[in-house]
Amino acid sequence: MDFRCCLLLLLGGLSAGPCQAQSLETMEGRRERIARTTRHSALIPGWGQIDNGKWWKVPIVYGALGVSGYFIQWEGGQYKEYRDGYRAMTDDDPETVFVTQFNAQQVLDRRDFHRSNLEQSILTFALLWGAQVVDAHVDAHLFGFDVSEDLGFVPGMGPVMGLRLTRSLDCNRGSGSCIQPKAKR
Repeated sequence: MDFRCCLLLLLGGLSAGPCQAQSLETMEGRRERIARTTRHSALIPGWGQIDNGKWWKVPIVYGALGVSGYFIQWEGGQYKEYRDGYRAMTDDDPETVFVTQFNAQQVLDRRDFHRSNLEQSILTFALLWGAQVVDAHVDAHLFGFDVSEDLGFVPGMGPVMGLRLTRSLDCNRGSGSCIQPKAKR
């Protein structure tokens, strides 16, 4: 229990500083803040979200990782049970006994099934961990982004630069396609 209290105090002290936004942040300071947030999130899940002030995401991160961890634990136990049972059934030693209603091939099939589920659970855990790191990194980039209601665009005339191409019609060549203005009398 003492270790948990020290860990919470350490995390609270380390993450208290970067929660405040700076209006005039230098480019180097911004890069350092983003890198620090990404490192924090890669080390301890949810720490990057706390740095960004997104406290509401932390239970989601730990819930997703906890469910994935539960399935790693469950599938790992089932895999080991059927693995040891298959070894006991096929080692021709009367001392090792595995009591089950299944034959050796069915035990082997169940072992392979739970091994596949175990590997998928580990992959899911790793992907969820990576997703929370990416989430913290993107939130750190968007930390100072203006999300107010006044985001409209008002078109206006500004300096116009470019190249204008024109073609003049030569009416003196006798094509008859030009309409000549009437002369005043």
